[in-house]
Amino acid sequence: MKNNNLKIILTFSFFLISFWGVSQSAPHAFYLTWVEDPTSTMTVDWHSDDAQPSALEIRRKGTENWAAMESDILPYPFSDRTVHRVSLQMLRSNTAYEIKFPGSDKIYYFRTMPENLDEQALKIAIGGDSMHKKEWLEKTNKVVASYDPDFIIIGGDMAYENGLAENLNRIYDFFDSYKNTLVTEDGRILPCIVAIGNHEVVGGYYGRNEGYEQTNSFRNRIAPYFYALFPFPGQPGYQALDFGTYLSLIILDTEHSNPIAGEQTEWLEKTLEAKIDFLHTIPIYHVPAYPSVREYDGKTQSLVRDHWVPIFEKYNIKIAFENHDHAYKRTFPIRAGQVDQSGIVYVGDGSWGTEPRPIHDVAGTWYLKKAQSINAITLLTIEGRQFSLISVDSDGNVIDSFPENPLHQ
Repeated sequence: MKNNNLKIILTFSFFLISFWGVSQSAPHAFYLTWVEDPTSTMTVDWHSDDAQPSALEIRRKGTENWAAMESDILPYPFSDRTVHRVSLQMLRSNTAYEIKFPGSDKIYYFRTMPENLDEQALKIAIGGDSMHKKEWLEKTNKVVASYDPDFIIIGGDMAYENGLAENLNRIYDFFDSYKNTLVTEDGRILPCIVAIGNHEVVGGYYGRNEGYEQTNSFRNRIAPYFYALFPFPGQPGYQALDFGTYLSLIILDTEHSNPIAGEQTEWLEKTLEAKIDFLHTIPIYHVPAYPSVREYDGKTQSLVRDHWVPIFEKYNIKIAFENHDHAYKRTFPIRAGQVDQSGIVYVGDGSWGTEPRPIHDVAGTWYLKKAQSINAITLLTIEGRQFSLISVDSDGNVIDSFPENPLHQ
């Protein structure tokens, strides 16, 4: 029964393809992500001048006949373009599917995730703060694609558009770069998961917007591109994405369109309690609890440590990914405010495509194991109950590893 939706559509595919294929123009950009279980679904967006529904063609790789999936039409903030969205369901796990966008004969493909990690590993490229300049973004993107990760995560500040109409071209550039550089040499589009950062929001933080209400409509107003163009995490801006029962990604909002304290923290505690049997539960968020550049006692940094870190420790989180500081860092394992081998390692600090900033003195900062003023991303490998990582600069050089490899230290 798993592929009945595709089988039914195949009956009508040739009619639908010919009907929609006449007047459609090739998309300006596309974006693949997940809203539901990545082992059996995929959400496919493309951005077009066409205001009428069009058809995404799809087939399982290695088969001949194409199916056609009609798009939903959604508004594109401050633009004459429209967002076309197709939510593919009931796909086979760990399987490649080929797709063709309307107005184009080019064949891309994507791959669903495995149901478990019994016989294979999962590789994730993780970073944040991706586009001060388009050329910096694309340089790092090309390094990421060369490592052929299963998918990527960007922990906020994707295009630095600040929620403003006047910065529309920045979001155009971000998605153009995705189309051109986050595709492997053999045509596999890398699915992307994002968290919200300050540069997705008017004023950077919800508290800087007069009359703030913790509602969908207000969040849409202060972060219009984020909520319209990135299907996950969607409203309310923090969510969990579960890969079978082996991985749960916990995407959080560090005071940008939601307060840390209150509803979000209550949700976090309930969510981590429900994930206690998952092999890996990994938080990703923007402002770091343990900064490599900014002040340790800064307001948002302190809120993360006061409200979230005790919950992370209670539920035995092993690694968390942070951003925002425009440098690279990895902390010692930390528990209860001190170095402890049973604690959490905090990695990241957001330097995918930004100008790096001067860092704290590593030897004089109790929590920093390693930090560099450099553009970098991290490649996390999950294999069974184990995980490891390497961090790579924008020239493709390995600059760090965990567990530590002497060749990378």
